[in-house]
Amino acid sequence: MQDDKLGLVLGGGGARGLCHIGVWRVLQELDIRPDVLAGTSMGGLIGAIIAAGHGADEMEQIARDVDWRRMINWGLTGRLLSGTRFRDWLGRYVPETFEELQVPLVLTATDVVDGRIRYLHTGDLITAIQATTAYPGALESVSLGESILVDGGILNQIPVDGARFLGARRIIAVNATPLETLENPAEAVQLSTRRSAAGALREAMRAIDIMQSQLTMVRLSLYQPDVLIDPRIEGVEITDFHKAALAIAAGESAARDRADKLRELTDRRG
Repeated sequence: MQDDKLGLVLGGGGARGLCHIGVWRVLQELDIRPDVLAGTSMGGLIGAIIAAGHGADEMEQIARDVDWRRMINWGLTGRLLSGTRFRDWLGRYVPETFEELQVPLVLTATDVVDGRIRYLHTGDLITAIQATTAYPGALESVSLGESILVDGGILNQIPVDGARFLGARRIIAVNATPLETLENPAEAVQLSTRRSAAGALREAMRAIDIMQSQLTMVRLSLYQPDVLIDPRIEGVEITDFHKAALAIAAGESAARDRADKLRELTDRRG
C-alpha cells in the first residue's frame, strides 16, 4: 500500500559512504527490501547501484576492484580525470535512466546558481549521479539546463525528505559522516598552520564536515527517520577509498547493532 512504503536513505561521505554496502548486507540478511531509495553523493552512487538490483557481496567486490586513484584526482585543482571514463564505469552497473531502475530513487544535488537543493528522480540517471557526487574543488560540476549542480551534501547530506517525496512513510537512514571531535589539540593547530596544498585541502574538508554536520542535525530534527544507523568509521577519511573494507565493516556492525529496531520497523509494516 502507498501509505506503507519503506524508504532507505543513504548519506554522503566519500570513502566513508562505502559503509552503506555493509548496511545493505545486513538488510538483505533480514529480508528488508526498501520500496524507495534516496541518496546524496556517495550515498547516491551506492543507492543507484542498489536500486539497479545489485547485492552487497557484488558491491563489495566492485568497491575493492575499482582503481579510485585513476578515477578521481583529489588535489586542490583536481577534477574527474575523465568524465567519459566515469560514465563508462557507471554504465556497467546502472541503467541510463531512473525509469529503468528496479526501485524508485531520488538523488540530491546543490545548484550553485540559486543556492537551492535539487531533487533528481527522472531521466538521465548517470548525469544525476555525476551531479550528486560533484564534490566542490575536487570533482567537476554538472550543467543541467540553467543549473550548475554540485554535491548534494552541501545542503542535504541525509535526504529523508527525498524518500518522503517518493511516498515513503517508514524511513531507515544511514549517516556516513558523524562529526568527531579532534582528539589531539595539536591536530587542530596543525590544521590552522599548515600551508601546503595537502594541509589546505584537509582544513577545507574539516570545515565542510562541520558545516554539513550542523545542517544535518537541523534537517534530521525536521525530517526524522524511524531508524538512524550511525556507523563509527574510525580511521577512514573521505578520500581513503583504499580502506573500503574498514568502512564496509563499520556499516555492517552498526546495522547489526540496530537489528532489533529494523525488525520492529518491518513488523510494524506488516
